[in-house]
Amino acid sequence: MSARELWKQALLATLLHLVMLALWPLLRPGYAPAFRAMAQLAVNVVDPLPGPIEARFEPGSGGEFAVDMVRMDTLVRLRHEDMEGGDASFGASSFFHGYLPTTVLLALFGTTTVRHWRARRKPLVWALVLLHLLLAFRTLLAVYYAYSKSTIEGRPVLDLGPLSLRILYFVWHFAWEEMLANYLVPLVVFGLCMFGPRSRARA
Repeated sequence: MSARELWKQALLATLLHLVMLALWPLLRPGYAPAFRAMAQLAVNVVDPLPGPIEARFEPGSGGEFAVDMVRMDTLVRLRHEDMEGGDASFGASSFFHGYLPTTVLLALFGTTTVRHWRARRKPLVWALVLLHLLLAFRTLLAVYYAYSKSTIEGRPVLDLGPLSLRILYFVWHFAWEEMLANYLVPLVVFGLCMFGPRSRARA
């Protein structure tokens, strides 16, 4: 593929991505509840929180770690079932944490000329599955990080050393807060599903 064709494909992908972003106000009423349901399912299945502590995804905004969050529309509450007091909470965005990376992946598949559309369908399905597994992991990581910042009677609930806390912070910060992750992760998923060993074997 020539440099000119690469630039053309990149431009088309960008335009398609922008079109899908412009459609967000129309899709938000259906997508936001679906995002919260998927996140709730991931937390219920994996259950990253020990003991009688549960996480609930609700419509709303605010909480910890909510500085400069793009289009926040979800409030995640961590509640200890056996203890009274203020629940720990943090904000999430169905747009930033779900819809945006999905549009990047769809734009890449929609404009690539590597294969005909029929040959792209199966890699697209696998790519969407893989991406949403990574989005679920991102949510679980955010819940666990919020839990690590919680205290009971003034004591941290997690006994982690300074190095472990630092590593957890950097992983959480990249996965949950960095805009780069919303573009880099779909790009890697696209490459794996379109150009990976199994994809070349099926081509």
